[in-house]
Amino acid sequence: YKTFFGWGPVPAALTLLMADSSTASGTYGDLGTASVEFPAFRSEKWIKAEFDKLRAPDCLLERVELQPEFMTSYPTVGLYPAKVKQVRDQMRSALFRQALFKIQNVEVTYMDECRDARILRRIIESKSPSLIGRLLDSRNPRDVQLMREEIWTVDRCGEDRDYHVRYYKEGGDGFSSWVLPGSLQDQWRALRFYLSGD
Repeated sequence: YKTFFGWGPVPAALTLLMADSSTASGTYGDLGTASVEFPAFRSEKWIKAEFDKLRAPDCLLERVELQPEFMTSYPTVGLYPAKVKQVRDQMRSALFRQALFKIQNVEVTYMDECRDARILRRIIESKSPSLIGRLLDSRNPRDVQLMREEIWTVDRCGEDRDYHVRYYKEGGDGFSSWVLPGSLQDQWRALRFYLSGD
């Protein structure tokens, strides 16, 4: 569905757009002890050691019900609430990991300036989705619908950097997320990363 900068539709796939950071407002807030530390460079060693441990913070997609049609098509699904919760948590964590990976694609371009680990400190629900995001949404197929836009704040060596994370439902069973850097400088770094083919 989304093919900006050359990556396309896969389950929980990601793309990159530009956003207006002035729309950051809403619920959620500081993650506190649930803050997530991650390296700017996604090494094979880190992936092997940490990938399966990454879990979505509780506030991620708060009050959004991830409801694939394959679940609702079974009348008996309500008899297994624990299993339903497990499936939904797995989908949230998959979207979280992939969004984090796309943020790393930007952060790795700042390795010369900052080699410290990054820290995801805050997740805020955006009450006013970005204008450019809305414009590009108009090109989506009819069965692709925006569920929510969040603003994630990442600590880069003491400097807060905002990323817009947009979640979509694609058709009956698909979900995806886009990562949109909040600043022009980060948008430029993201563009350089994807054009480099790394």
